[in-house]
Amino acid sequence: MERYPEYSLSWKGIIMVGDNGYYAPVSYSSAWLWIACGIGALVLLWYLVVWFFPRARAPKQPRESRPAPGELSQRYRRLIDEIEAAHAANEITTREAHLKLSILVRLYVEERSGTRVSALTLADLTESKHAGLADTVAAYYPFEFAPRSSGELAPSVRRARELVM
Repeated sequence: MERYPEYSLSWKGIIMVGDNGYYAPVSYSSAWLWIACGIGALVLLWYLVVWFFPRARAPKQPRESRPAPGELSQRYRRLIDEIEAAHAANEITTREAHLKLSILVRLYVEERSGTRVSALTLADLTESKHAGLADTVAAYYPFEFAPRSSGELAPSVRRARELVM
């Protein structure tokens, strides 16, 4: 046992012996504490930046003011008149006129109500709150999807004007 005087053997194992019999526990440098606190602060700062500034926001654009219902109706009545005049001048066929009227009445209801109806099918329109639009579009379907351009345009123009009123 005398070969290694700085060690002593006890029932707990080998113990290192110092000047007073034992060495004090080794303490860590305070620099490690500051490094760990700095890393923690950086992680916290990162989460705060990501939480409060997720991305560059687009500048707010002023909302478009909706035209008064009277102005809107006038504008669409004028467009219906243009379709009727183009058909009378043989610039467009009856089928094309019905297609244009169908698109026109859908856009009118969309602008008036703010509900997107331009992409709805006839079945969707029938289930929606826009029954008048569904009836009008349903009346245009036979002319739009006929094998040949045929039929009268006057009843369809009248239906469009009634809806736009």
